Amino acid sequence: MKARGALGHRLVRWVLSSCLATVLVAPPLLAQEVTFHPRKGNALDLRLADFLAERDAEVWMRDTVVSADRHVAGDLLVLEAQVRLSGSVDGDIYVVDGDLFLRPGAHVSGDIVVLSGGYHGSGMATVDGDVTWRPAERYSVLPSGGGFEIHPVVDVPDVVDLHGLYGFEVPTYQRVDAVTVAWGITLRAATWAWKPTLELVGRYRSGQGELEGTVRQFWHPGPVEFGVEAERATHTNEEWIRGGVSNSPSYLFIGDDFRDYYGADRVAFVLRGSGDRWWTPMVRVEWEDAWSRRAGDHFTLFGSDTVRENPPVDDGSTWSAALAVSADRRTGETGRLAGKVLLEGADSTLAGDFSYLLGEVTARWRTPGFGAHELDLFALARGDLAGTLPGQRWTGFGGRATLPTFDVMEFRGPRVVYGHVGYAIPLEALRAGPLGAPGVFARAGMGRAWEAGQSVDWRVNLVAGLRFWLLEGGIAWDPDASESRGYAIFRFPGDL
Repeated sequence: MKARGALGHRLVRWVLSSCLATVLVAPPLLAQEVTFHPRKGNALDLRLADFLAERDAEVWMRDTVVSADRHVAGDLLVLEAQVRLSGSVDGDIYVVDGDLFLRPGAHVSGDIVVLSGGYHGSGMATVDGDVTWRPAERYSVLPSGGGFEIHPVVDVPDVVDLHGLYGFEVPTYQRVDAVTVAWGITLRAATWAWKPTLELVGRYRSGQGELEGTVRQFWHPGPVEFGVEAERATHTNEEWIRGGVSNSPSYLFIGDDFRDYYGADRVAFVLRGSGDRWWTPMVRVEWEDAWSRRAGDHFTLFGSDTVRENPPVDDGSTWSAALAVSADRRTGETGRLAGKVLLEGADSTLAGDFSYLLGEVTARWRTPGFGAHELDLFALARGDLAGTLPGQRWTGFGGRATLPTFDVMEFRGPRVVYGHVGYAIPLEALRAGPLGAPGVFARAGMGRAWEAGQSVDWRVNLVAGLRFWLLEGGIAWDPDASESRGYAIFRFPGDL
């Protein structure tokens, strides 16, 4: 009986160890043909189709752990499986309807593309190529003729799409319009050719006591979309500093409005790229009739009694044509590079009251530093390349959001250059659950605004402080004036 028991125990151990070895080191199912028919004009589909056609990739279809001492030579296609990678892969990894986990020490010499699944990176793993993760793009894998076929899962959009919460968008608050409440709806004919959409937005601005609105009608034939839009609205050229939602608490709590405004009626024809690409071209032909807005003495919790004036613009109409290319691309596992190049021209001899050529270049790169540190670089250059820019095309900066030792929007003009470089270190030992970890940061910023014929006198701030959740506080120093100033600010994700 004892001999039989020992034999049984050895048999159980052999079966368990064999199963474990299969999971750890055995290559998952190979060699079956995988077919895929890409949708016309879909960049992700075309990329996957090219990979399947041009690469002799191993096909993995069972959950697999790749140990740290294992090297996989060549490309991998993972279908409906989980792969936990601690070793190295000499090639690209494509995952369809599965999950990829990178462990510390893992190395991938090519690209990683995860479609309709999960991607879990590691700051201690290295990926030489790009990482593309599209969990919302749904694909299914089905048996077909002894092999497998990948099918895109196409969701038909809702015919009626209410913006925000039951149509109500997030209210905003600023010194010109006070509270702005907006309600919007988008109507789609998804089964029609070119899938037309109609967007309607109505706004009430309490500071002006006015109703405004926007109407957009667009068609979506494939890799491009085009349409017309008409609106009466309040506009700003400082969205590169703050969005409307993130600017609102700064004004409500401390009276800092980091933007200037003007009113305008606009009608435009727009042609732009669509689909899943990292860069998007755009052409816009527009008529605009602009007017000045005055700032009001609206309620703030801790702001001063002095209301910062809203600068006037040049009343008149403008006919302009704009060409722009915007980009938004992930770099590595957690890095992101975004930017835009814009040219806008107007000629009063053809139509309108103004003649100018406006050029603008913006770029922001957030990329990992050492460990979980973050490096943040931003640059803006905007100005008149020819002619004279009207006031509604000027921009500015200054104050807590950019150069804290100077007043809010102290620098404003037709020509503006601003840039900063920052470095942040999270204090993981003090992490507060979903609010994240507080961190220390240092930043150097420099910029100036000027008009034609003026000399350029650069302004510099060196800043250091603490960040936690949406709060930032620190000390800024102006090396030219040998002055320092403490500050506190709300800083939402994406803000300067």
